[in-house]
Amino acid sequence: MKNILIRCDASKKIGLGHVVRCLALANELRDLGHNVVFAMKSYKTGLKEVFSNKFEIEIAPKDLKYKRWLDICIKTNKIDIFIGDIRDDLPSKAIKNMKKKSILTVAIDEPSDYAKECDLCFYPPHANINTNDYKGKIYQGFEYVLLRPEFYKVYKKIKNKVPNILVMMGGTDKYNLTLEIIKQLLLKLKQKTNISVIIKENHKDYNDILNLNKRIDIYSNVDNMTKLLTSIDFAIISFGISAYELLAMKVPAIHICLDSDHWNASQLFVDNNFSKRYKKDNINFRLNDFNLKLDGIKINKSQVIDKILKKVE
Repeated sequence: MKNILIRCDASKKIGLGHVVRCLALANELRDLGHNVVFAMKSYKTGLKEVFSNKFEIEIAPKDLKYKRWLDICIKTNKIDIFIGDIRDDLPSKAIKNMKKKSILTVAIDEPSDYAKECDLCFYPPHANINTNDYKGKIYQGFEYVLLRPEFYKVYKKIKNKVPNILVMMGGTDKYNLTLEIIKQLLLKLKQKTNISVIIKENHKDYNDILNLNKRIDIYSNVDNMTKLLTSIDFAIISFGISAYELLAMKVPAIHICLDSDHWNASQLFVDNNFSKRYKKDNINFRLNDFNLKLDGIKINKSQVIDKILKKVE
């Protein structure tokens, strides 16, 4: 058994993506008999997600320096492996000190400088990195994308008489895009279409969406995402890990890119006719955007855990 510390956060500003994929990693590691502890800042959004999965959390004190806090977490929990999925000011010196203590250091899809000091780095195929800058081993490809185990199974799709479009702007929809997108769909799609919307009940536009049109089904908490996606013909999402989840489920999509990083990352999907894309400030759907078909696509199970554990055998 190995003791593993995962450093990640989630908030309205950051979004839920980092925590969601780290939980996929953590749950599988726990199922394999390892002890997993999270190190997080005191953002309620992230803490709630991790606590609901029954993991122990080391919460950062506000008056303690970053490196000192991590040192305490590592010593207290006798950590063997450190995994970072956090785009903040985590100091490279902290990684160097961990390596001196024979702790395996791992970075997940990490553009921050500390990743360049890590023993192992895992990146999705869209990442733009210069491997010469890294001291450790780099792995990049579809097989190093972290998805929950259920997304690797084969499902029978529901054949809808009326097309069903999913609108999902992430766990927080911090730019309040959902309502605007739904209004565009209702205005521009001439054929009868059902719209499934995932949005939190506490979102400011929730009630407006709920009462907008009887063709809209609204979901606040989805316990089984793969089951829902078997009923979806097309999706409009904010770019993130859900882009790969939809690809695994063979659901074509339009990506709404919230920043230049998302725009560049989405290019891979556009080039392969997996998706269309729009910048968040220039959303103007065209009817031919919805003609995408995904056939013959298969994403194999992630090799991230195998690579990590093989390194510490």
